[in-house]
Amino acid sequence: MNRGIYTLTTGLLHNQRRMDAISNNLANVNTTGYKKDRVVGESFPEVLLSRLHDRPDYEDQKAFDGIDVNREGDYYTLSTDVGYFKVNTPAGIGYSREVKFKVDEDGYLKTFYKDDTDLKTDGENYIMGSEGIVRVEDTNIEVTNEGHIMSNGQDMGNLLTFPPAHIIGTMGGGVRTDKVFVDFSQGDIINTGNNMDFAIKGDGFFKVSNQGEVLYTRDGSFTLNDFGELVTKEGYIVMGQDGPIQLQNQEFILDESGQVIQDNQVVDKLDIVELDNSEYLRKQGNNLYKCLDGVDPVETSFDGEVLIGYLETSNVNTVKAMVDMISAMRNYESNQRMIRTQDELLGKAVSEIGRV
Repeated sequence: MNRGIYTLTTGLLHNQRRMDAISNNLANVNTTGYKKDRVVGESFPEVLLSRLHDRPDYEDQKAFDGIDVNREGDYYTLSTDVGYFKVNTPAGIGYSREVKFKVDEDGYLKTFYKDDTDLKTDGENYIMGSEGIVRVEDTNIEVTNEGHIMSNGQDMGNLLTFPPAHIIGTMGGGVRTDKVFVDFSQGDIINTGNNMDFAIKGDGFFKVSNQGEVLYTRDGSFTLNDFGELVTKEGYIVMGQDGPIQLQNQEFILDESGQVIQDNQVVDKLDIVELDNSEYLRKQGNNLYKCLDGVDPVETSFDGEVLIGYLETSNVNTVKAMVDMISAMRNYESNQRMIRTQDELLGKAVSEIGRV
């Protein structure tokens, strides 16, 4: 089978997932506190191509004159004309002549993706050196022109690999969907005038309980159940710092810190927390989030402001989402046409060349 068809099919699948995510975002553009999904694509690791049954052409070999090293903020960009950088991916070892990485919190050199303004390394790929996966003591590193990585004055290995002379280049296998993550950027705040509506200004989540299980949400459109407890629209218990918040009626006030005051008495305080590892939150339906199995939420104190009588809107930008959908659709159609062309060439090879 023509390899190009497989490669182009990966593009179809990735763009289909992009359109699914964008469609879901658009469907929830009016959902209170909804956070849009974003799809990150990644090429399959490029593998080395070697020359068979032929003598290496040493005259065309370029002389190594160093690598280009650039640092921008927390990340580094390395590029070279000779040799390759190795990246350890779930699909195998990939080779590239340009690589971008940062030092993660455990000291490993890893590729990254951008979540709003933050560079995230969870689930990303490891940069490899001459001794395998590279780990350094701290973020204060230096990469020399020869590709050596220096940490605390120690040489932690060379990031550059020089393949044998019979290697003539690399070949990619298409693109795959690396991850779908939630963009937790702030949505607009609108005034509803309803004192049962709450909006979080800043990072943070309301904590709610579903039969003892703690979940998180940004949807602050609450109500009271038959027991006078503050609950979400779906009936999940909204947690205060002393447990469920019990109210006599809907007449109460809220201060900026989240304290619930009724009849001049502080009833409780909304349990609002920020999460240092929010990248591990997963959507559970009904505008609720839960940490990935096996990952404990790292809660920190809420540093923002909570508003009563307001709601946070979805952070989906309709115009930008439509532009992204058109882009994904065009990419999809382009791959589709190329597959048709490949199929026609294959048909000619079978019906015409074979007949000759």
